[in-house]
Amino acid sequence: MIPEETTVLIVGGGPSGLVASQLLSRLGVSNVVVERRAGTQKAPAAHVIRQRPLSVLAELGLEQEIRDAIPPLEMEFITWVSTLGGPEIGRLDIRDRKGGAKDPFESAWVNLSQNLLEPILARAASRASAAEVVFGAECVEIDQDAEAVSAVVRLADGSEHRIRSRWAIAADGAGSPTRSMLGVEMVGTGPLGFGPLGKFFMVHFKAPLSPWTKDRSGPLYWILNPESLGTIIVHAPDESYVYMTPTANEEEDAAHIPARLAAALGVPVEAEIISMATWVPFNQVAERYRVGRAFFAGDAAHRFPPTGGLGLNTGILDVYNLVWKLALVDAGLAGEGLLDSYELECRPAAVANADQSFGNLTSMSSITNVIGAQPSLEALEQRLADMTQDERTELQSMIDGQRSHFESEGSYPAPVCGPGAPAAVHWRCGYDGFTLFAVEEGPWRAIAKDVSSKVGVAIGVDSFATHDAGTQLDPAVAFVTRPDGVVVWRSDRLDATSAPSLESMLRSVLDR
Repeated sequence: MIPEETTVLIVGGGPSGLVASQLLSRLGVSNVVVERRAGTQKAPAAHVIRQRPLSVLAELGLEQEIRDAIPPLEMEFITWVSTLGGPEIGRLDIRDRKGGAKDPFESAWVNLSQNLLEPILARAASRASAAEVVFGAECVEIDQDAEAVSAVVRLADGSEHRIRSRWAIAADGAGSPTRSMLGVEMVGTGPLGFGPLGKFFMVHFKAPLSPWTKDRSGPLYWILNPESLGTIIVHAPDESYVYMTPTANEEEDAAHIPARLAAALGVPVEAEIISMATWVPFNQVAERYRVGRAFFAGDAAHRFPPTGGLGLNTGILDVYNLVWKLALVDAGLAGEGLLDSYELECRPAAVANADQSFGNLTSMSSITNVIGAQPSLEALEQRLADMTQDERTELQSMIDGQRSHFESEGSYPAPVCGPGAPAAVHWRCGYDGFTLFAVEEGPWRAIAKDVSSKVGVAIGVDSFATHDAGTQLDPAVAFVTRPDGVVVWRSDRLDATSAPSLESMLRSVLDR
């Protein structure tokens, strides 16, 4: 049922919207999520979760559920092949170079498909008493005045309900109807693809492929067969794969997808196609992230090529940046300038991630350029057999040059006030307030209590020794993080100026 009023209306129940709901609930802010789909994502989609967004999910208490959901896939190589069963062209070693960490929460990224992640997020969001999560509910109208947002939500039975909220977060995907209704354009290019091909088939299938992958286990196999060019994405070994292949004529090519998939695999097994859809890649960022009381997040704010796996991750960090600001402004503890900082901090990060994703896409051509265009699989395999040692060395160099594509965390939102670096992910900073980390806790605890009472926001105090016992620092050293873990103040002195300096910083951040 759609309530008549709430504090925050979230349009879109994908990862960004559901994480936003949990963060709001954690801060005691009522919220309603409306999602036009009947349920969570069914087919695999985004599948890379990088370390910092993963730490956000752990902070929400989801670590064990995520651990249990991660498929048993050894993340060892990215492999280029003629066909999955044919000659190998090269491979990129992506095994953790920091001692070979096996714990996914200590690795650079985990392979967890969106269709496995979303149910975890939806269950967690629905458990909160501050939230209502409604599937089969489409926002068909939205407007606002100086005091509130008013939206009309249409349910699956055709009934329409008006809901009034103080704020709205549009997280309704790359095509975002909410963004269109609020008159915000996307800036950038699209559609993108291989040469003139701007549309792809995404073929979800299952097949017993372990005999051809177990000795080079990994999440991606790039297929260079000219007759079945594409990528095989491993979501769960033997159970869930996606074959992504470009199309110039969707209607004509659809009938040939089973044969094209078989040609890409090149192995004596029959794949069971579960579903098939088309997808158009873009490289765009919304011109604005805010219209009055409405904010854009996730794919509604930015849409990247999948090369780099930065889209879902950027979306989680969008709402992690936004929600604490909304809560403080709604409570009267911060000025409007704090909300303006959302776009100032997150949009440049999205632009940088869009550029990096596009750069990753274009850099892939360096590999095929070494081999040269071939008219058939037979010609490709003959070319591979005839390559000189110098060509093989150059080819492997091009493959090794893709490392940043798979290891980069992307760009983080940088604060408009303060030093700017995010604290290390293992430093738990507390989303319900600011956190002061100190070598000497006692004196700083008294300062934090005094400043907190004056400014009206929580300031927790923690010890460096809890997180980094091996580092020797001056007893006067301290730093402060915002609720989203970004460092906004540092001090190397403990004297009469410490409290006024801390208070001044907080008032600046809070636009007070």
